[in-house]
Parts: sequence; C-alpha cells; structure tokens
Amino acid sequence: MKSIEFKVGLFVLVCVGIVVAMSLQISKDPNAIGGGQYYDVLLPNANGVFKNSTIRMAGIPVGTIKTITLENGNARLLLSLRPDLKLTKSASVEVKPSGILGDKFVEIKTGNPGDEPLPPGGRILIVKDTASFDAVLDKVGQIADDFSVVASNLKKATTGEGDPNTPLGRIVMNVEDLTADLRDFTSENKNRLTNTVTSLERITKNLDQFIGDETDDGFKRNWQKMAKSLGKVDKILTNVDEITSKVNDGKGTLGKLINDETTVEELNHAISGVNRMLDTANKFQISVDYHSEFMPASGATGESFVKSYVGLNIQPGPDRYYLLQIVDDPKAEFQRTDTLTSVGGGPNTTTRTQVAYHNQIKFSAQFAKSFYDLTLRAGLFENSAGVGFDYHFFNKKLRITSEFFKFGRAEGVDIRAYARYKFYSVFYAVAGGDDIANTRGNDLTGTRASAFFGLGLDFTSDDMKLLMSKLPF
Repeated sequence: MKSIEFKVGLFVLVCVGIVVAMSLQISKDPNAIGGGQYYDVLLPNANGVFKNSTIRMAGIPVGTIKTITLENGNARLLLSLRPDLKLTKSASVEVKPSGILGDKFVEIKTGNPGDEPLPPGGRILIVKDTASFDAVLDKVGQIADDFSVVASNLKKATTGEGDPNTPLGRIVMNVEDLTADLRDFTSENKNRLTNTVTSLERITKNLDQFIGDETDDGFKRNWQKMAKSLGKVDKILTNVDEITSKVNDGKGTLGKLINDETTVEELNHAISGVNRMLDTANKFQISVDYHSEFMPASGATGESFVKSYVGLNIQPGPDRYYLLQIVDDPKAEFQRTDTLTSVGGGPNTTTRTQVAYHNQIKFSAQFAKSFYDLTLRAGLFENSAGVGFDYHFFNKKLRITSEFFKFGRAEGVDIRAYARYKFYSVFYAVAGGDDIANTRGNDLTGTRASAFFGLGLDFTSDDMKLLMSKLPF
C-alpha cells in the first residue's frame, strides 16, 4: 500500500470522483443521478425550443427537455422533471421567449392542487404559446397590408377625378360637391346675407345700448337700485325668521294660536295654496323672437324680398302660450283700376292701371296648446284667421311647422310649411315654402308660391337672466 503505484492509482480515483460529483452538481437534468420523473407534451410548433433546453417554474430551473420528436404533425417533447414536483391533470406548459432572437424556453405549472394527480409518464394536455414572435410579425404584416389598402384608396380618392367605387372616394367627391354648392350659393346671395347680418348687428347694438343705459331711467341705474333693495329684503327676512322662531316656540298670542292643532291645519292649507301660486309664477316665461326670411324672385314684379318678424311669446304654463307678432311683409300687392274712354264717338277703350304697395305691416295673435311634442295654434295669422301645427324633435331643437290661413281668398288657402333648427342657445335657422298651394299665382294681387330661408334670434327670460348675471354691475 505504500508503493508509488498504489498512491498514484488512489489519487486518480479521487480526481475522477471529484469530476463526476461536480458534473452531477452542475447538470440541469434532475435524472442525472436518478430519481427523476418524465412527462411528455405535444406542441404545434417547436421553433426556438431545443434538446436539453431548461424547463423553468417561476424562473427556477426544474428540468430539461430530453428529446424532441415528430408525432402526427406535432412536436413531441419528453420532459425530465425533478422528483419533488407533483403535477395534476390541470398542469400546463407555456412557451416563452428568452430573447429577441427567437430563442424560447418552456415554463411549466403544476396545476390546481385539488385536481386529480398526473402520474409520471403522462401527457400534459394544456399548452399555451405566448412567445410566437413569428405570429406577432404576421399580425404586423396584416396591419401593414391594411394600411397599404387604405393609403391606396386615399390616393385614388384625392387625385384626378376621384374614385366613386369606394366609400372613401364617394365621401371626398360629396364633400367637393358640397363645398362647390356653398361657394355658388354664397356668391349668388352675398348681398342678401350681408343684409341679414347687418339687421342682426343692428338688433344686438340696440340691445347693448339698452342694457348699458346709465341715465336715471335707464336699465343699469334701475338694476343697481334693485340690488340695494335686495339688502333690505335680506334684513326683512332675518326679522321674519326671528318672529317665526318665537311663534314656533309658542310665545305670544300668535304662537299659541298657531300651535293649536285646528289653527295649524288651516294654516297648512293656506300655505299649500300660496305654494301652488308661487309654482305657477315660476313656470311663467316670456321670450322675444326676431327673424328674417329671404324669398327669391317671384310674383308679378319678379323681385326678391326679405320678410321680417318680431314676436312676443307669453307662456303661463309648460303646456300653453300666447303669441303676439308683428310682420313686415314687402311682397307686393296690386290694386287694379279700369277706365273706359271714347274718342270721337268710337268704341270704348279700357285703360288698366296697377299700383303696387310694399312693406305692408301685418299682425298675428295666437293661442297655442301643447300635447307632448305636438303643439296646436289658432288665432290671427298675418291679419287673417287661421290654424297652425308644430311638431318638435331632438329635445325641441328641430321644429316642423305648417300654417293655414286666408281661407276666403280667391286663390285658395294660404299654406306655409317650414322647418326651424335652433343652435347656439339663442340662434336658429329657418327654411320652407310660403303660399305653397298657390302654384299658378295671381299677378293682379301679387301672390305666388315661393321658397324662403333665413336666420333668427329667440331670447327667453332665462337667457335674459343669464345675460344680466354677466354684466359688470
């Protein structure tokens, strides 16, 4: 045993044992020293997964891939796992990327502990592939193709004569036609639109002067007096509060009377009546309406007109109102005069004279009753008895109206039909037809069917309150 050969042999055996122990220590295969367990799993795509790749759980290596074979068009992976892992039939395998170059690793999850155990040699059935970088590239490619189609359609729609075969092309062509129509309309009616805007400017200027009037009888000075009066009202209310506190405590003769049950019941009835009266007063509303209508050339003279309306709407309740209106109607009405003359005993000669009158002032006074979105009106329509019907849409922003009056006229009933759309709180636009049943017209009276359109203002008492609250006084 003391020979050199024995010592050398013993040293070699020790070194070999150390090498084997170190190899087993650093090996990723839990079955390298026995006691491991094997499972298999089928993957539709094993791209990026290699033999002897690490299997991880929560980022910790728990096994390796022993083999990768082909089975029925799928990749069959034989997994070598640590013996302390207890898998169930809900265990799952997920392929994840380990870098941006396409390398992947397999992560395993043991499944729900309450499920049936999966014996060694069994197959893991749940597979999740969230690491398919190729799938991401395919999606990006599809999106790029879609963008290319959109860009191509946009190019066709915005170059040359357009593209009527695609929705985008038709939209662009419709927008082009609309802008051309608007250009032609504004060019042809530039003077009329300027007159309408001038009228609106004059009204706002007068309203501004009325509100800013600082004379003794002016609106601004009276408003300041009213504000001072409110301070006195506040003191009065404080005194009333003190008195009512004493009355509630039963102090004084009045307090004793009110605390009596009979007196309290009668007082409650009186207060209920006062509340109903105040509620009615709160619902009372007044609005001022002004609008102008432009009528293209029609009638005996072939002139175009601007017809103006100024109205006062008195609404004592939410379902009824009274309308008082002044109408400036410039549409000509003709008066005919026939004169018979005779020269030298010859036959009589008839001379016809026509005199035109413009800017006739007319009046309207109507009562209206509402039933949900339908409103019925009756009364005086431009100096003649008539009826009207209004129907409201879109929370009363859009109103469709038809009016019937002048029933005894030779040309028949005068029928007006129009639509009115309100925007920006107090402004609205109106368009429709005037005397639409009188298609043939009467040159002797100047009547004829005519289209019209215009703009208007509609100020309610609430709008006036809001405007006054913004004034710097």
